[in-house]
Amino acid sequence: MITKTMAFLFAIFLLLPFVAEAKVYIDLAAPQAKKLPIAIQDFKPLGEGARTTDPAIARLGAELVDTLRSDIRFSGLFNIIEKDAYLEDAALSGLTEDKIEFRLWRAIGADTLIKGGFSIEKDKLVVEVRLFDSVTEKQVLGKKYIGSLANPRRVMHYFADNLYEELTGRKGIFTTRIMFVSNRDGNKEIYVADYDGRNALKVTRNKSINLSPQWSPDGRKALYVSYKRGWPSLFQLDLTNGQDSAVSAKPGINIGGRYSPDGTRVALTLSGDKSPELYTLDLSTLEYRRLTDNYGIDVSPAWSPDSSRIAYVSDVAGNPHIFMLELATGAARRLTFEGRYNSSPAWSPDGSKIAFSRSDSGRFNIWVMNADGGGATQLTFDGNDRSPSWSPDGRYLIYSSTAKGVSALRVMRSDGTGSMKVETGTGNEKSPVWSPYLQ
Repeated sequence: MITKTMAFLFAIFLLLPFVAEAKVYIDLAAPQAKKLPIAIQDFKPLGEGARTTDPAIARLGAELVDTLRSDIRFSGLFNIIEKDAYLEDAALSGLTEDKIEFRLWRAIGADTLIKGGFSIEKDKLVVEVRLFDSVTEKQVLGKKYIGSLANPRRVMHYFADNLYEELTGRKGIFTTRIMFVSNRDGNKEIYVADYDGRNALKVTRNKSINLSPQWSPDGRKALYVSYKRGWPSLFQLDLTNGQDSAVSAKPGINIGGRYSPDGTRVALTLSGDKSPELYTLDLSTLEYRRLTDNYGIDVSPAWSPDSSRIAYVSDVAGNPHIFMLELATGAARRLTFEGRYNSSPAWSPDGSKIAFSRSDSGRFNIWVMNADGGGATQLTFDGNDRSPSWSPDGRYLIYSSTAKGVSALRVMRSDGTGSMKVETGTGNEKSPVWSPYLQ
């Protein structure tokens, strides 16, 4: 189950104290900030058997460094200096300030330097990683991690988070995860993977049609729509123990379930007297509250981060457009007026933006607008893109993109730059959602 993959027991503690003299800081708000030059030396085997030539040890060290380089490259904040430029002899250098030739790192322009070592203790992986300021010749960050040999990448994701927070003052997203739908095995099932698509794991196995997954605010549960009872019903899956239970299975449709930010309610669409309408469901009392009452089809509810509003899609005005519902008053207003089909609204974590999909001629692209409907900006242009979801820090969007009938996941910065494919190994992935920060 997921617990065996997700819940590795990491003993994480500060190896050496932060050195106040080493001042390294990246201002994320600065326009076109210069990337910080960084070198990442190959990690050394430590302890007993440190000089071993075992290919498995070499592969493990390479995987640790490759994961860290990938995370750092993904952040877009660093200029990674390639290994063929390194002047210091890795075999003779050490992991402490007194055993590093900082002048050789300054000579190649490496303002910062990462060194690390690892060992295997019984069935555990022990990794030591240190960040140095090459200019002041001081250590900035030192960490030691004890994790599972089954997932060495997870260890380096933790360090990437620590590094990012140390240098920017904001939490990193490298230990977050993504959830998506794939029909890899012939049925549409729900999968979970690391933020970069690695370690994908199928979490539903009912051999039915499963759609529209959504993380709970604490990342421990998931809502999804399934036809396993013969009609679209809403289910909740506990990702820690695999327990699966029906949340809403009324006759008709039960779709689009989205947790409120505090996790106590669910917004969803149910069959109505006139047409499908929006409701909320209190998860403790199981009481429904009707939110809309019209002849349009109201779907895809998305809570604002402060729980005061819900953005949704309705065709009450003719074509599908995005509307905003004030929960305190019940007042609804239209946000989009352009495009023939607007769908999949998704709030940014700070509540200032809404990402969505728009089609003018049957081809969808990702757009983003201000929460009041103004400032709509197109981010993608290939005409095959749907279902945007924000990273918990608001810097990235993940979405599905279809080419030649096959859907794949892509991720880009929130301004539309830096788009890249997310390789999960499952194929035909759709409906991605980014997890919150995970404990």
